[in-house]
Amino acid sequence: MSLEDKLEKIRSPKLQNQKETAVVLSAVEDTLKDQSHSATPTAYFAALLALLSQAIVPPDGIVNKELASSVIYLLDLVTSHVPAALLRFKFSQILTSLGPTLTSQDVEAPLLRSSIGCLESLLLAQDSTAWALPQAQISPRRAIAGLLAFASDHRPKVRKRAQDAITQVLKHPPPGPSLDHPVADMCAEAALGTLSDSLDESSRKKKKSRDHEQGQHQPGLIHALHLVKTVASASGGWPSKSMEPLCEALMGVSRSNNEYLSMAAFEVFEAVFNGMADQFSSSKLPRLMEAVTELKPSQNDSQLLPSWIAVISRGYNVSAQISPEDTFHKLPMLFGMVSEFLSSASHEIRVSASDCLISFLVNCIPDKTVSEPSISDEKVLERLAQAAENLLSVKYQGAWIEVFHVQSALFEALRWRANPLARNIVNIIGELRASESFNGKKEADAVLGSAVQAMGPEAVLEILPLNLTTSGAGQSGRAWLLPILRDNVINTNLAHFRSEFVPLSEAMYQRVIENGDSAKTMEIKIFETIVQQTWALFPGYCNLPLGLDEAFDQGFAELLSNLLYSQPEIRADICRGLQTLVDSNRDILAAEANEEEIRFRNRITKSIAQANLELLATFAGNLLAVLFNVYSQTLPQFRGFILQCINAYLSITKEKDVLDTFTRVIDLLESALAETPSQPPKAKQQQKETPS
Repeated sequence: MSLEDKLEKIRSPKLQNQKETAVVLSAVEDTLKDQSHSATPTAYFAALLALLSQAIVPPDGIVNKELASSVIYLLDLVTSHVPAALLRFKFSQILTSLGPTLTSQDVEAPLLRSSIGCLESLLLAQDSTAWALPQAQISPRRAIAGLLAFASDHRPKVRKRAQDAITQVLKHPPPGPSLDHPVADMCAEAALGTLSDSLDESSRKKKKSRDHEQGQHQPGLIHALHLVKTVASASGGWPSKSMEPLCEALMGVSRSNNEYLSMAAFEVFEAVFNGMADQFSSSKLPRLMEAVTELKPSQNDSQLLPSWIAVISRGYNVSAQISPEDTFHKLPMLFGMVSEFLSSASHEIRVSASDCLISFLVNCIPDKTVSEPSISDEKVLERLAQAAENLLSVKYQGAWIEVFHVQSALFEALRWRANPLARNIVNIIGELRASESFNGKKEADAVLGSAVQAMGPEAVLEILPLNLTTSGAGQSGRAWLLPILRDNVINTNLAHFRSEFVPLSEAMYQRVIENGDSAKTMEIKIFETIVQQTWALFPGYCNLPLGLDEAFDQGFAELLSNLLYSQPEIRADICRGLQTLVDSNRDILAAEANEEEIRFRNRITKSIAQANLELLATFAGNLLAVLFNVYSQTLPQFRGFILQCINAYLSITKEKDVLDTFTRVIDLLESALAETPSQPPKAKQQQKETPS
């Protein structure tokens, strides 16, 4: 809002307490007109200063309270529009005039807030020379000291206005070589001193008082934390030389049983980290992390340790944004340091430690170290995988549920590099999962699912074979793996499905056929279930498949066509798989991400996706013919998935083939219509009721 807009609102007051300000503004503007002065910000400023000298007389203080309130309110609006050179020149005069409103004990909050606003505009105009003057003189540093005192005031609006002013001043340092504002250290020391004093006072009250509720009510400490947060947010994190005492004080607050205090302490840490997440302030972060690390609590401190772990997690998250390579190479050390807490008897500590390890894996492993690792990167990844494997030892058995969450995050982070780095982890968890007495099957399934997504089903089945058709001595079947594969197979080699699961399905189905019309035994029902579970994997293998040009040939297309006719129970999975082949590749073509990101996430490019669609288009004509035949033989309530599959292949079919398909459909329709009248009513009723 412009200055004129602000003044216009005052000229037409809506509230009673604004009328006095409107009268003063009118008098100022009449004076400017009488003296033939233009109504510029500088002219308003000069006239208001003259009026201020009538309302406030330094030896006597405020002699006209109403006039002082109106004049200072208008000065607050005008001062920010006045040239900086004039504000620097008039600094001593203005600060002296405002002195009584800033030092008097009985000044009301509205007048105080306006005075703070004037002070803010005045300080923003000062240069390095002015900021170098000592606090003992009438100088900007003395004004900042006043703002710091008001930033912990018991009145919320005064406190908020002072904190906002400090923020603006610290965020706009004068031109100079230093990254920090000249008074950043002063503000940090004052805020830290206020926090320390509040902590001491809180400790004394806690010892004297036996009333639990009274111990919980600590407004002074909350205000001090807000002041520290204000300085941290505005000064690029926190002045480097004050890092250690800040961390020590905040960790002390974190020991409190008051959850609000602990939360406020971590909000300060968050503000410090956020302030360092830029190129100008990032040099402070290593020192801060060293200070936090040195304050590591004891192994079983369930009160403080979770908070400390959370700070470590957040700090290295910011570090990974600023210095990804350096942070990545520190991971094995950090992983080992935090892993030790997983052996704690405290559930809260174990959960905090696992959350921290997961954060490391999610945030501190750059994509490049996975897609194009250097020799040193590979060694770091190997050490991480080994450290994660060590978590499956007996030492951490009490935390295996939390450990499994970490293992899942490891597979998600390593992606295809998990093979061979994490093969031992798959083997160990697979053996645990197979044990009847193991209680963490759900969590183990989640880890193996992540392994399937990362390594691919082929690698997982090399380690944990299904053993469903042949099994040697001591080799039990792992049919429980089929649902895990179904839910997690994606972006893998379609050829593996042909070589592994098509023969398995054929072998199981052959046993069903051999049973003939005999009553189905439990064994035959199991074989039927395995056939269905096998083909339930097909849609996953068709979701962004690798090597489609080698796996999907005429022989495979004919196999699918025959199965669509002969095995209605797996028809839905085959149609969903065929549709997914088209949809997943089309999604890649429509993706807005850059080519490098697409290749990293999916290991295929847009050009490969286009080639896949062109390949599928060559089979579309014959597939559509089969699908239309099957569609016509299927009851209406079971046709939905077939129609969706037909739509997918029509979208990639060449125009000529679409016309040919249309002609065939018309012929089928005409034949069906021609045959209908010749059928007796009873036969037609039987046809409707009997599925193909």
